[in-house]
Amino acid sequence: MDKEIFKQIEDHDSIVIARHKSPDLDAYGSQFGLYYALKKHFPAKRFYVVGDTNGLNYFQEFDTVSEQVLRNSLYFIIDTAVRQMLGDDNYLLAKKVIVIDHHQNDTDLAPDLYYKDAEASSSSEMIARFLIKNGIEIDATAAKPLYMGIVGDTGRFQFSSVKPDTFRIAAVLLESGINLTEIYNLLYIEPLETKRMKAEYLNSFSLTRNNVGYRKNDAAFLGKYRIESQTASRMLANQLSGIKEIPIWANFTIDTDTGKILCELRSRKVPIIEVAKKYGGGGHLLACGATVASFRECDLILEDLDRLLEEYDG
Repeated sequence: MDKEIFKQIEDHDSIVIARHKSPDLDAYGSQFGLYYALKKHFPAKRFYVVGDTNGLNYFQEFDTVSEQVLRNSLYFIIDTAVRQMLGDDNYLLAKKVIVIDHHQNDTDLAPDLYYKDAEASSSSEMIARFLIKNGIEIDATAAKPLYMGIVGDTGRFQFSSVKPDTFRIAAVLLESGINLTEIYNLLYIEPLETKRMKAEYLNSFSLTRNNVGYRKNDAAFLGKYRIESQTASRMLANQLSGIKEIPIWANFTIDTDTGKILCELRSRKVPIIEVAKKYGGGGHLLACGATVASFRECDLILEDLDRLLEEYDG
């Protein structure tokens, strides 16, 4: 698959790199890591990065691409394989489409090439591996987003998705000369107001009968701390992790633009992916999400998670 993807890159002069909407660090990292590495390796080709943005964009602004450019371009979709996770349908106009993803979901995008590795820690790891195998230099500019993407999706290398190869790839990225102190300061030093928001979160979450921890973040909460919905959904997803009595936790945040609810589901060891899929979402066995119409549907999700804990034997 690596060689087939590389050949498609060689065969196209115009390449658009996209990923899922409401991007997390891995979506940004894999997108920009591929963009910076290919742009340096193929200086005569035209590369574009497209998509929405949020507070996790530490890199650069996005491009606007015309229909004419799309029709003559190779189009990458990274870190998702499902249509509902895309911000638009521009890929339908592209000359060729390649999907690269590490989630459990199968694709409904009918791509020309589909590279899936559900065992990979992150799409950033997959992109880094692809670049290494094809002899494409990963300098510090490309290594920084790739490393940040791996860090984001592995919780700083602590999740079960981390394998020996994850560390080998991280070592290659470190050899490029990236500054770890700078990266971790960028990711983890926060304003006092953010700390206060997290403190309120921890002081006001709820528990179900089987100790599923959760919080519903309404518009008043977001307005109080002047934080937009997508950022809050991602930032607060793991606030209840590491609490002994809470085996599964959920973060529900209203999308103030659409009125829908962004659901982030996490588990220490009980697989929860089927619950996310039931509500139109997906992701990984222990970390997944969905978008639902109302907080009432969140109550149904909590009932399903409670039932999982009652039935789980492990």
